Amino acid sequence: MGVTRLAAEIPARDELLDLYGSVGWSVYTRDPERLERALAGSGLVVTARDADGRLVGLVRTVGDGATICYLQDLLVRPDLQRGGVGRALVEHVRAAQPSGVLLVLTTDAGGTEDGDRSHPFYRSLGFAPHAEQGLAAFSLRV
Repeated sequence: MGVTRLAAEIPARDELLDLYGSVGWSVYTRDPERLERALAGSGLVVTARDADGRLVGLVRTVGDGATICYLQDLLVRPDLQRGGVGRALVEHVRAAQPSGVLLVLTTDAGGTEDGDRSHPFYRSLGFAPHAEQGLAAFSLRV
């Protein structure tokens, strides 16, 4: 896997910008202060670091701590994707939740390059699309 340590921590700004930039999430890197506020307001932030201490992955959640937990961001450096880092991060989040919590995530739609790559991964972790569960998801950007 190449990861020697998972930890609940908020990385330094330069590390965050480097990691988010490595996966092309420029909407986050354009406003570093907003990114830092987002992480500070998260329920849980877990990092993955390699043997040299380099930040190689991160997951953050938002939720109420009792009934629902949203996997808000899950990032792994492109050169380490498909190596178990993302799985370890999600499993860490899952283990930290009280029994009965609903884990929810939003990702790219099927038929897109990112969606076609990520959907099998999320399914392998036990996630299922809302439609398969008789649910629908709605959002509104304000």
